[in-house]
Amino acid sequence: MVKQERAERTLRRIITAAAEQFEQNGYRGTSLDDITRAAGVSKGAFYFHFASKDQVAMAVLGLAQGLFEDAVADSCEGGSPLQSLIDLSHELSELVRLEPPVRAAMRLHRERPEPVAQDFDHHALWYEAADRLLARAARQHELLDTLSGRASRALASTTLFSVEALSWADAPEGDSSRQLSELWELLLPAIAPPTLVGTFRTSAPDRCTDHPELAGQL
Repeated sequence: MVKQERAERTLRRIITAAAEQFEQNGYRGTSLDDITRAAGVSKGAFYFHFASKDQVAMAVLGLAQGLFEDAVADSCEGGSPLQSLIDLSHELSELVRLEPPVRAAMRLHRERPEPVAQDFDHHALWYEAADRLLARAARQHELLDTLSGRASRALASTTLFSVEALSWADAPEGDSSRQLSELWELLLPAIAPPTLVGTFRTSAPDRCTDHPELAGQL
């Protein structure tokens, strides 16, 4: 049991160190020496868990996908779908800020190194969640009738790319949340009926809550 726990701790250290190195230096700019040095493990310990650098990169991508999927699954969708989308964008921003594997996965997705299979596509995961929430928002008359499907995809792209840009800029916690709120304050008048624009909270959620202002209108 003690050996198993020690092996699990070593595995976590290797994956975390690899994620940090991939985020900072990219796949090609990261060597096995960089990973083992950052993890504080020997080459033998590394090869006990992984046969190659691309295998540990796949482990980083797998961890990132699990974190991303958990964030989407745990998001609150019981009330207003548009409010849920706003909240989910803040939750994604926080996930990117806090989790090196997610930031590393985003960089690996951009670089697309040939030895590493790109099973994790955070763009597709985000678009799927955003499309679902925007479709519900349209059915519940939270969106302007004139908003097209192409405009909805542009909205999803704008929010995702803004979250990524904030992570590249290494914006502090308060700044990234404030800038994302300001983005939503600009977007809402273009997508929601004028009578509803002021009812949405654009700041980060403290916890999952319904949207009481809309409860009697839906």
